[in-house]
Amino acid sequence: MNKDFEKLKRDIKRQKEKTPPYEKILDFYEKVREKQIDTIPALSIASVETKKDIRELQIKEGFPLINKEDFTLDIPSSVELFESLCTIAKDATSTMNETIQKIDKALADDRLHLDELLLKHSDTMYQEKIADELKINKSILQFLVHMSILPSIYANVEKLKEHVDIKNWVRGYCPICGSLPSMSELKGEGGKRHFMCSFCGFKWLSQRIKCPFCDNQDQKKLHFFFAEGQQAYRADLCEQCKQYIKTVDTRQLSYEPDLDIEDIATIHLDILASEKGFKHPVPSPWGI
Repeated sequence: MNKDFEKLKRDIKRQKEKTPPYEKILDFYEKVREKQIDTIPALSIASVETKKDIRELQIKEGFPLINKEDFTLDIPSSVELFESLCTIAKDATSTMNETIQKIDKALADDRLHLDELLLKHSDTMYQEKIADELKINKSILQFLVHMSILPSIYANVEKLKEHVDIKNWVRGYCPICGSLPSMSELKGEGGKRHFMCSFCGFKWLSQRIKCPFCDNQDQKKLHFFFAEGQQAYRADLCEQCKQYIKTVDTRQLSYEPDLDIEDIATIHLDILASEKGFKHPVPSPWGI
């Protein structure tokens, strides 16, 4: 079995022991990741070209390397993965089951085409149109699409990351695709802050005292809180834009965390932040 999946299983087992209430959703996450990892050997991704002038302007003007719609996708593998995830998700929740039954019927009636749906992964208006036509949950549709193209996205990142000038990029959005971060972590000497992209998973170093969403650096308007007994996990709040991001302090952990797993195991922080009147511009897909 793939070594990455073996590590993933150990990480999930450890997290289930730490946070038993999240066992069911972590089991679902494990099944999804297993299918994604199984897809990797069959991927065929062409090299992604970036123009020299864009790379030169990237740091100066703050341009990401490419737009989300410009990622190269292996559509046959993504379609196969979408179908596999639908099979898994039917047993996850009643809402997912109902949504997937409607998707299956639309596919059978030729009212929905997976290749087009996946190619238009970043077209929110198109996704809203499909969700309205099929009378399905838009968040679940977006979840299935994003999870299905992730192996292709990660393969793109592997080809693009060498073109990023990470040392000079301190912005709050991803240098590769321009998306906002889903999580952050403090690591190394002094607790340097790294963000993880909500779309492509790329991690980059940024300023520690700064809101990634509005660039606020006023310490009087930046706060954080953590749940009792869980000092390694916190929610960083910005009073200026009323948004937040969850942060993992890896210096307080005895292992290298998988931020996706940590995101799932800290959904209670999302709930508490919401109750305090703060929003996250890119909610966890596992919140569905």
